[in-house]
Amino acid sequence: MRIASPIVLMVCGILALVGLFLPWGSISMFGFTVSVSGWDTMTAWEPTLVLIGSIILLICSITALVLGIVQKARGVVIGMGITSVLAAVMVLAGPVKILIEVATDELASMSFLGVGIYLCIAAAVIAFIFGILAAAVR
Repeated sequence: MRIASPIVLMVCGILALVGLFLPWGSISMFGFTVSVSGWDTMTAWEPTLVLIGSIILLICSITALVLGIVQKARGVVIGMGITSVLAAVMVLAGPVKILIEVATDELASMSFLGVGIYLCIAAAVIAFIFGILAAAVR
């Protein structure tokens, strides 16, 4: 599990970045439907949080992977696992806020949610779990 957790964290960081560029939703105006990705709305804090969290997740996973091979660097790997958990929470916060806004009908113009927002949420949940596993390495 010492090597597997950082690899899964790296994949989750990549998936969160990919989810940022996929459609987060579709807006219907004047008979036209426009897909909007997280990258298109980068001025808002939600996609910026996903971007920063996924970059931190990638940095922590690469560091934990390299240092996980060395037996004497367990403290640093534990720190990287804890930081990965915090980065996963950052990635999760933006899309969940958007889901709450859509559920409470504050974004009435949002027709449907796209696959990108769900990919970011799934990557963040899996990264949260494997960040805890990486921090629990013995």
